[in-house]
Amino acid sequence: MFNSTVLKTVKASVLTAVLLGVSATAHAENSIVTDVANNIEQNISAQMQDMMAKAQTELSLSIQAQMSEMLFDMESEQVTNEQLAAENKPQTLVTSAVAKD
Repeated sequence: MFNSTVLKTVKASVLTAVLLGVSATAHAENSIVTDVANNIEQNISAQMQDMMAKAQTELSLSIQAQMSEMLFDMESEQVTNEQLAAENKPQTLVTSAVAKD
């Protein structure tokens, strides 16, 4: 009888230990999954911020290049217009009239 009580107590203790072990393992796995998910989220966030900064820089450089081209084209057009205006400027005729008496 004493042996069966001890055997039941040992079985209950082992079962409790196994359940606690499974619970601890499940909690540890959950903790690991949570840590991995947090790390992935942080990495994605950092990469998105980096991509946005690069995209902003590229957009700024593109706009600056387009503005430079437009200014160059406008200056070239202005020089061409000034040259055409100088060529088309009517020249005054200088005539000298000598009056004969």
